[in-house]
Amino acid sequence: MEDDLNSYNYDYPEDLIALNPLAEKGLANMLVYEKNSFFHKKVDDLLKHVSKNDLLVFNNTRVLPCRLSGKIIRLNSGNQETKISVTLNKEIEGSVWTTFCKPLRKLKEGDIIIFSEKLTAKVMSFTFGQCVMKFDSRGEALVSRLKDVGDMPLPPYITKKRSPKKIDFKSYQTPFAEIDGSVAAPTASLHFSDDFLISLKKKNISYCFITLHVSGGTFLPIRERNIDKHKMHYEYAKVDKNAALQINNTLKKGGKVIAVGTTVMRVLESNISVENNIQAYSGSINTFIKPGHVFKVCSGLFTNFHLPKSTLFILVNAFVGNKKAKELYSLAIKNRYRLFSYGDCCLLLP
Repeated sequence: MEDDLNSYNYDYPEDLIALNPLAEKGLANMLVYEKNSFFHKKVDDLLKHVSKNDLLVFNNTRVLPCRLSGKIIRLNSGNQETKISVTLNKEIEGSVWTTFCKPLRKLKEGDIIIFSEKLTAKVMSFTFGQCVMKFDSRGEALVSRLKDVGDMPLPPYITKKRSPKKIDFKSYQTPFAEIDGSVAAPTASLHFSDDFLISLKKKNISYCFITLHVSGGTFLPIRERNIDKHKMHYEYAKVDKNAALQINNTLKKGGKVIAVGTTVMRVLESNISVENNIQAYSGSINTFIKPGHVFKVCSGLFTNFHLPKSTLFILVNAFVGNKKAKELYSLAIKNRYRLFSYGDCCLLLP
């Protein structure tokens, strides 16, 4: 049944989880689904499937180095210090953020957490298994201090197998990263080199950027057996007038709008699409794309392979159909494609 979470499960060998990206990005495997058939290609072949009438849409968010190690200071406990791991999730307002903490049970309201001489936070409250913290800085000042002391927020399936490395500051950031705000990378764009846009210009292929700041909610498992009951997390999104104009012009002339990543697809297929036209927008979205969704804007998707039972894998099922999604992933696993954030990818043109 399409609403049963177990319908979106699959098995995979643990050794297929990519712990590092390939040195040569263009040599990553790309499984293409086009004209009801599958083809084994490389990322370097992507532009062979994109015409001058089409439009590639990228996410220009920048990942914050928001995984922190700190010490809890509780004044009424004899200044006893307890170590704590904190990962920022989503900005509520200015200096106030929701965070994921380990061990969460060690924290109490009013605790002060010291991350460095220049960065501290106060525990304000708790909500849905997260801790709300108020930092002693905000905006650019906070970002600057995070860059001094934070690690990149690699997904749990990587950090369970290896520690963060300095190279992750570059590897886990896309070449289009411009606007600070994400706590997870829009991983589809990790496949591109710094000069990829030059290749697009040489081939006269149009492109534009939207922004979606990925929150830590992207890693939260679906708790409901019936996916229709799942409440999607909110994230900040922005589409400027120029991007909206390019997208609408592409649709009018019959070209394909190809979302580079599920983050882009969730923005373009949200309620900012009115009568098959994208509106300029800045605000929060919580788009959950599942089977039954009517795609109004996107006719192509370039994306990584995603975890079973995740909202991202469900999105793929919605786009190509449950049967083809199962074939896609079975074929990738059979051919030992590398999985997840640092892994291989697929191009879907149903």
